[in-house]
Amino acid sequence: MELYIVLGIMAFMIFGFVLNKWPFGITTMICCVLLVVTGVYGVSDAFSGFSSQNIVLLAPMFAISAAFGKTSLLTKIQDKMIDLKGKSGLVLLIAIYAVIIILAAFLPTTAEMTIMLMFLMALGNTGDITPSRMTIPILAMISIWGTKLPIGMGATQYITLNAFYEGMASGPDQLLSIFDFFKISIIPCALCTLYCLFAYKLMPNDSYDATKLKEVKKTEAIPKRDETIIYIVFVVVMASLLFGKMLGDIMYVMPAIGILVLLLSKVMSVKETTSAMTQDAVWMAAGVLVMADALGDTGAGELIGSIILKILGGNPSGIMVMLVFAVVTTVMTTFMSNTATRNVLVPIAASTCMAAGWDPRGVVLIVAFCANVAIAFPSGSPACGIAYAAGGYKITKTLKFTLPFILIAIASIVFSANLFFPLA
Repeated sequence: MELYIVLGIMAFMIFGFVLNKWPFGITTMICCVLLVVTGVYGVSDAFSGFSSQNIVLLAPMFAISAAFGKTSLLTKIQDKMIDLKGKSGLVLLIAIYAVIIILAAFLPTTAEMTIMLMFLMALGNTGDITPSRMTIPILAMISIWGTKLPIGMGATQYITLNAFYEGMASGPDQLLSIFDFFKISIIPCALCTLYCLFAYKLMPNDSYDATKLKEVKKTEAIPKRDETIIYIVFVVVMASLLFGKMLGDIMYVMPAIGILVLLLSKVMSVKETTSAMTQDAVWMAAGVLVMADALGDTGAGELIGSIILKILGGNPSGIMVMLVFAVVTTVMTTFMSNTATRNVLVPIAASTCMAAGWDPRGVVLIVAFCANVAIAFPSGSPACGIAYAAGGYKITKTLKFTLPFILIAIASIVFSANLFFPLA
């Protein structure tokens, strides 16, 4: 009976993610409550996600990232972009894309898209490299590079993904580590970047509607002392994540130690810290950790995986499974939230692999990667909406750039996943 109850709660969670009418954290907290009400778990087990070592690490990392956003580094990078106006051709493109890759490690995709659009407006409409031609290629670069580098919030991406299936995994060898997302993304990111370097000429070179852009708010300068402390804390915490195997459990509390330093030195206020540490992503991660446990404990995850395998033909090849999840993820995220798509498909992908006795890491990472590559329509993501609104594009005129980009991304991520994490 518990198996069917958990399947029902899982269906509700998927429905809540797809509907996206309320925060994802509320959806997962409702699931935790339902696990108690239906008698599947006691209170301590149903809300054990909040005491997980992953949440102990993740929540303070949000606060550290918020503190880093107060520094002048990002502002200096934005200001340096103005100097790029004097460059031309391939040198200019390489410089622009290098800035995008750096900013992608620290900024949400929507914020980075807005910043880059304001820079494009400064370039003007003359010459070969114009705002109209470059907006979608820049969107493409932002989409593939976001959270790929193992620094900033990219250093904790593996923790969020592990949360979706940790309770179903048979051992730590099936869980992701800090470098896995970066490792599997090197090939597709490199190929897609090369494509964007030369295929931007496929974009129309039309007029540009600057009124569609949002103003970028300048970050108020903070004291040099505070900025220095933030940099030191950030570097130390990042180093602790990189050397996590050597530190053991200490790694999980290093972000918390960093936050304590920022609080005691009055670099961050209690209000700023609690706001960052209690945001929706933390509640969501805590809830999905419990749901992953429930799927594993009751066998519901194995049942879901077995059903998916039967749909795929009973004994499908590993490449076919990877390709199916890559395509389905890309199609789904075109019409619904990127986060919602990832939240729905990661546990399904993991369940499918484990039901077949495969390593789930490659398929999980494929879903995470492809949840951000759907750039063919404005509905692909908030960043897509901003880019298409600014350019005033007709979809028929952009498809000759966006469709090859998506195909390259899908083909290369499947190749890379099979190279590093083959299904066998």
